[in-house]
Amino acid sequence: MRVRFRTEAASDVVTMNNPCQRPTRWRSMSFETCAITVGLLFALSGCDGNMDAKRRAGGPLVLDASDVHLVGTSESIAIVRDLEALTDGSIWVLNSVAPFFVGFESDGTLIRTHGTSGGGPEEFAAPSAFVTRGIDGHSWVFDRRRHSLVQVSEPADAWSEIPIPRDSLPLGSLTGGMDMLSNVVRTGRLGNEILFARTTGSLQSGIFSFRMAILGADLLAWNPTTSSVRTVLALGDVVDDPTVGFELTEGGFPLWYRLWAVCGDNQIAVYDRVRNAIRRFAGEGTELAPTELPPVAFTEATPRQFAQAIFGLAQAEATGNVGRRLTGADSAEFINAGMQQLKGNPRQLAAYLPRYVDFRCADDGTAWVQPFDLDVGGLAGTSTWLRLAADGTSQEVRLPDRFDAFRFTGTRIWGVQRDEFDVATVAWIELPSKP
Repeated sequence: MRVRFRTEAASDVVTMNNPCQRPTRWRSMSFETCAITVGLLFALSGCDGNMDAKRRAGGPLVLDASDVHLVGTSESIAIVRDLEALTDGSIWVLNSVAPFFVGFESDGTLIRTHGTSGGGPEEFAAPSAFVTRGIDGHSWVFDRRRHSLVQVSEPADAWSEIPIPRDSLPLGSLTGGMDMLSNVVRTGRLGNEILFARTTGSLQSGIFSFRMAILGADLLAWNPTTSSVRTVLALGDVVDDPTVGFELTEGGFPLWYRLWAVCGDNQIAVYDRVRNAIRRFAGEGTELAPTELPPVAFTEATPRQFAQAIFGLAQAEATGNVGRRLTGADSAEFINAGMQQLKGNPRQLAAYLPRYVDFRCADDGTAWVQPFDLDVGGLAGTSTWLRLAADGTSQEVRLPDRFDAFRFTGTRIWGVQRDEFDVATVAWIELPSKP
């Protein structure tokens, strides 16, 4: 299959909501499963004209419900796992359950829903995330089990698939760069190529070694037209090792994320935890000027904060799981049990936790990083993102309550607005041109 590429700016990087966070009308992962997973970790040790008025000189940009422009929704949507805004104005949603794909015109008109679950020729076994910035102006998804890219924005009678070469990009070697428990695999269009993160590690080598293999993954660029694959960055060589000076303690486990993003046709950005900076590289791997981040928000964590951060009690209570599956006493007992297994002072425990949990990049080079919220739980991020212009100018942007961001452009934030019942509506927020 010959693939043509267009290089118009589309949008950026992907993410998935916390897998334990589900509305009460869907239960694709049980709360018990989340609790078992957490236990294993312990055991393993809108108003367009008012935007400038909301921005204070040197202060945060505070956005509220009046800034949200609602587009459309569908009864088929359960949890939105990813979202893509295309150059023709259409928006596609990756759903947590079948039908996996829901498309909307720019005016909110439903285009169609499709994507059945299964292992058949035109079914999806494990759709992971959209290829950021699209291909040929269409939305494509990476299906992990099929090991292919599949176009999802074509008419209903069309099927376009690009198999990924298994010799240079073996099945199971592509990683999302996030935590080990996430099934999201980040991909992005870099000019005429598709960027993947590939690791050679496995759990058989030990969980700590596997974690380091993920953090040190290679970023590879694959050209579907020529079938060529090249190494752009060996992250283990160019990004500082976060284990330097790290003190291993009993009952804890490092939960750092590898965060990277494609920033336009010829730039890649990577979060460097040690330098506390966004490291920028040209498409051929040459390093550019970095963007420094503000001082980290916390340097200490109590055993209770650590246990709560991993357990996700707040999300469980918000979605009704505690009342249905666990009592408040059960939740407290679980947190207390986790606390008792931890050995280490507050600075050591804080070193196990991430500083940022998500990172996106717009085509103009503006980086967006989401700080970790120490008190919310579930390794979740705050509602405030850091907006970092290519010249180093930074600003805090506080998003409205229950607005989940998925894509950033130079002028808009694309995402979904969830109501009190967790029903999601595709939405966007207008931004001023500069921080």
